Amino acid sequence: MFCFLSCAWKAPAQLADGSIAPDFTFTDINGNPQNLYSYLDQGRYVVLDISATWCVPCWDYHNSGTLDSIYQLHDQPAGGDWKIILIEADAGTDSADLHGSGTNTQGDWVQGAAYTIIDPPQGAALSSFRNGYAISYYPTFYMICPDRRVYQDTFLKILSPHVSTWEYAASNLCSATGVAHVTTTGGLSVYPNPASAIVNFDFSAAVSGTAVLKIMNMLGQEVDEKEYNLPSAGKVSFQYDATHLRRGLYYFTLSNGRDRLVRKILLQ
Repeated sequence: MFCFLSCAWKAPAQLADGSIAPDFTFTDINGNPQNLYSYLDQGRYVVLDISATWCVPCWDYHNSGTLDSIYQLHDQPAGGDWKIILIEADAGTDSADLHGSGTNTQGDWVQGAAYTIIDPPQGAALSSFRNGYAISYYPTFYMICPDRRVYQDTFLKILSPHVSTWEYAASNLCSATGVAHVTTTGGLSVYPNPASAIVNFDFSAAVSGTAVLKIMNMLGQEVDEKEYNLPSAGKVSFQYDATHLRRGLYYFTLSNGRDRLVRKILLQ
């Protein structure tokens, strides 16, 4: 069930899956600036729940604990490779409604919520956001990938997406351009992950020669390339210094002319 913004029913509008998410900057209820692209540029997946305080289905989803679970599994407590954001997008509500003491609310939306909550004031910025994200009903859910592509169709069909639905979207819909359909063979150990400086690689080389390591960001852009000598077949270990790379999510692709091995690494 959805809460539509007009009395006449029509099929919900939505951003096309795979389109580019419009950027936005708001101040959250704790006074902290929140910019979408800054999180995406860090390689983070952004879960967007766009709700209204008076919306019953929105309140039911809020109380389901799904966003709380995603926050615990994938946001700051778990290393911060996701960002969970709830935006109260109805210009006719206020802070009292958000905190459960107003007249246009289902309850206290703030109590117990550790994830980011944004309650934009009425004005041009909120109107631009609502138009940019084609908000015609509540709740509206979007998964925004690090490469800025946005997906909603999966959540529209399921109506009340579980944690596993969001994880499916991140794993199967979000991928770096040119890396999505790579077939990996052989064994490759990469540690630590997440990493902050030195990344270690252990793998078994079938032949001697040269191994080429390519690093791609989530936009599919190659940001670095290194060659490593393989003096003989067998177990090989080497290190990569990632201190010059920005924080974010990267694909590390190792190729030795026979195998192509890909691992996703979070740099913090």
